Amino acid sequence: MKAYFGIVLILLTSCGDDNNSSTPNTKAKSNADLNENPASDYMSDSTSYVKDSSSYIIGHKISQQFQDQKEISSLNKDLILDGFKDEIGSYDKTKCFETVEKAMARPESSMSQNLSNDFAICAGRLTKNEFILKMEEVDAMYLIDESMLAEGFKDGLRLQNIFDGNKKREEELFSQLNRILEVKQSQAFIKNKLKGIEFMNENRSKKGILATKSGIQYKILRNGKGAYPSATSRVKVNYKGTMLSGEEFDSSYKRGKPSEFGLNQVIPGWTEGIQLMRPGSKFIFYIPQELAYGANPDPRSGIKPYSLLIFEVELLEIL
Repeated sequence: MKAYFGIVLILLTSCGDDNNSSTPNTKAKSNADLNENPASDYMSDSTSYVKDSSSYIIGHKISQQFQDQKEISSLNKDLILDGFKDEIGSYDKTKCFETVEKAMARPESSMSQNLSNDFAICAGRLTKNEFILKMEEVDAMYLIDESMLAEGFKDGLRLQNIFDGNKKREEELFSQLNRILEVKQSQAFIKNKLKGIEFMNENRSKKGILATKSGIQYKILRNGKGAYPSATSRVKVNYKGTMLSGEEFDSSYKRGKPSEFGLNQVIPGWTEGIQLMRPGSKFIFYIPQELAYGANPDPRSGIKPYSLLIFEVELLEIL
């Protein structure tokens, strides 16, 4: 459901390509680019005017999903706004996601008024929550005034816009903000990549850690028996995946059902790594970003660009 509450990612979705040929051919910013300081240009007008106006524009753009997406366009706009204004941390985010999932699974005609109202409030909360998280990830909250963000969001829901008479200025401010966020994002992603490299350099010397020529590191928790799979084998596995932060982003254990797939259908780190296992084996894999999702992970996954990933994998069966 997070995909419905990330409209502001128009600001934060462009990222560079590494040496992963399966991703779009975009380039990461150079070190020279990253040394630029676009904030001085951004603040060249009155600082408060630019910050307030930009925050209003972003809030207005975020609200657009509530006009465009059929599943949420009929929700009570006042309740959406109430949710958007709620202070982050004053509600249970997990319960909000559960409410949204419950509502989205039902036809609109069979949805009770209470569920529809709860859906509207949670939609507003999650929209703001996902935006703030993204801005904090790139250390850019100093660019945003939350009260003006809410004002723009409110006007967007009501199909009003204080920039109706000056669309050119609106686009100028939006472009200026985007330039800053592109640089901030690139800096954050490069830092993410460097953390992965640093971790692998330290991890390789730990007891029980093995490595392949490609750069995968792994630890054998349990060895199985029988034949090894090939690069085109279809396998059944149980697994969980985490990032360096320890945050879990995927788990077949939590779904209560093993996963089945061809080894030629997954990330290169899995294609290579699982070929080292025999049925009954359990390994931990440390997969560098270039053998995982590189610059372009699925935004719904929660995986950040250039993330080293850690997988605990049990090979149950070669199908």
